[in-house]
Parts: sequence; structure tokens; C-alpha cells
Amino acid sequence: MGAILNGLDVEQLQQLSAQVGADPEAARALNRWVARVRWLGGFKGRAYIRNHSFVIDEPADLVGQDEAPNAVEYVLGALGACLTVGFVLNATKRGIPIRNLEIALEGEIDNILTFLGLSSEGHPGYREIAVKAYVDADADEETLQSVWEETVRTSPVGNTLARSVNLRPELRRAAAA
Repeated sequence: MGAILNGLDVEQLQQLSAQVGADPEAARALNRWVARVRWLGGFKGRAYIRNHSFVIDEPADLVGQDEAPNAVEYVLGALGACLTVGFVLNATKRGIPIRNLEIALEGEIDNILTFLGLSSEGHPGYREIAVKAYVDADADEETLQSVWEETVRTSPVGNTLARSVNLRPELRRAAAA
């Protein structure tokens, strides 16, 4: 194990970067991610990702049981998590120790009525997501701003939200149990 900075093994991080830098094909497997969601009744579901799972539910005012965040709240959480990982990665690559980091996110849906089938105006997705990073680290403001800009620019989740993504929806009838 190498030196640890921000909870990361710097040597291992450098080895990964060198490996995929020398052989971009080695990174191909890192480009594909999978998930599965199983309905649990009502508006509740359980997502399965690798060897992890989490529950999705709607708040009570949207007829859910409010036992977990809903899908659009998980989108905010996913963006915040991605920006957190990216900031730590970019700061660690520059040798910057981080004492504290928090990402605050707030999103506004364009028109929830389209999701509910009560309007054809607008769309049911986020219109805007505001993101603020609060960081306490051993670097000057200019350096931290540069790390933040690189983080936002290279965020996989941020780029997914900001760009068009081809969705290939398909419906298959499941065999009766």
C-alpha cells in the first residue's frame, strides 16, 4: 500500500491512470454500467447495482410511503456523489489534502404535471440543477476553483444530465409465475 491522501492510495491511483493511459482498451470495461429495478408494490422499488441495493419510493404527498428517496432525488444524489468523487480524485492527483467537502444540490422539475398525465406543456425532467461545493482544503482559492472546474467538466453524471442521451426503451412481457 502506498501513501494515503484523502483516503485514497495514491500509488494505486497512479497505477490505474498509467495502465489505462498506456492501454485505453483496458478502460473499456469501465465504460459500461448496469442496474436493475424490481417493483415492490405501490410506488416502491428496489434497485440492484453490482452487489448493492437501495429502495426508491415517493413521498407521502405523491401517494408513496416516504420510505426512501424518489428517483429524481437519487439523480441529485448521483450528481452530488459524482462531483464529490471527481473533486477528491482531482485534488488528490494534485497532492491537495482535503479536510472537508460537501456538495449541496437543488433541482427544479420543469412541469411535474406532464409526468402525472395532466399537462402536455413542458417536460417532466429537471429544468435546472444548482450545485454548490463547500470545501476546506490546503490550497488557495484559484487552485480550488481550477479543481472544481475540472471536476464539473469531467463529471460522468454531470455530462449525462447536460447532454442528450440515446434512450432505447423496450418492453417485454414477462412469463407468468
